[in-house]
Amino acid sequence: MSQRNLIRISFLILTIMFIFQPITSISSVENTFDTHISSSCTIFTAKIGDTVYFGNNEDYKYNNAYRWYIPAQNVTTQYFGVKEIYGAVFFGFDNNNDSNVDGWEQGGMNEHGLCYDGNGIPDITLNLDPLASYPYTPNALAQVLWDCKNVTEVIDWYENHKWSGSFGGQIHYADSTGDAVVVGVNSAGQWVFTRIDSNVLVSTNFSLDNVTLGHYPCSRYDKATQMLNEITVEEDLTVSACANILYEVHQEGTYATKYSNICDPVNLEFYFNSGENFSVSEKFNLIDKLAEIEAFEEKESFFGVTGTVGGVLVRAEKIDIQFETVTETDETNGMTIFITALSLSLIVLMYSTIRREKRRKINQGK
Repeated sequence: MSQRNLIRISFLILTIMFIFQPITSISSVENTFDTHISSSCTIFTAKIGDTVYFGNNEDYKYNNAYRWYIPAQNVTTQYFGVKEIYGAVFFGFDNNNDSNVDGWEQGGMNEHGLCYDGNGIPDITLNLDPLASYPYTPNALAQVLWDCKNVTEVIDWYENHKWSGSFGGQIHYADSTGDAVVVGVNSAGQWVFTRIDSNVLVSTNFSLDNVTLGHYPCSRYDKATQMLNEITVEEDLTVSACANILYEVHQEGTYATKYSNICDPVNLEFYFNSGENFSVSEKFNLIDKLAEIEAFEEKESFFGVTGTVGGVLVRAEKIDIQFETVTETDETNGMTIFITALSLSLIVLMYSTIRREKRRKINQGK
């Protein structure tokens, strides 16, 4: 190849690189929200015989995850005055300097074995009965766990509370009997309840009522459903088997799996998965944790309620088993460095080639 052709090709490569690099960056910014929705949280309920497990991968852009234990106690609520709440553990994020995230109850389990967590899907405007018996309450997801013992009571709770605005997600509940439901919103803006009809209920980031809402098909949904359906006998439905499934559908990148948990609503135990292939499970017993009164502190208010005499009893416990992953920013920076290095190499090559060409012409003219 002649030096002149090499120069032309080098200029062409540089031109193409600088034309398409900005387009890639703009596309990444525009798709940030879609990336969050399409790759956030895989949840399942599995039951065979007397064994029930509720599994969840919490996929999010924030770190600093916590468990909050709140024992049964009397609290003061905004609309109902003083009432007794069930003891529960909640999972979520804190100390991220974002008022829309800090202290929000992403999931949890109460002392009756009622579990929940949520999937992100696009917002739907609610159009509910304005004559519902009770108003919407702040921190509604915590309120459900404080008020309800099972899935039947959960459905009744949603049907009898006023909500307003929009609802950007679906909430997956399971109880100690293995009953489970995913609460979502249909195209008419009404609550819709998808009940478990076999041994398995899986939810990811599309509406189980209307697959056109959200991101369908979903490989995580397909993989989790397939693996759960391959478990056909009770002795094979284990914490280890559930952890293996959660590992197979865990996420990397900006919205990576920040923690992975399994709840056993029958025995009121829960596990957090870590290690290679989620081979390590840290086990907790909810009743034992709620009984450690000396470990609790009083907070003036928490999850939308205040104390009756003194504050609300709460114990915060940091979740330290989060996963180191490669973020989209890291990947973008890596590509930028590669393109910059390649560009500089081509510029140096062209400069050297031009100088050699000039020297050749000078020598020919002598």
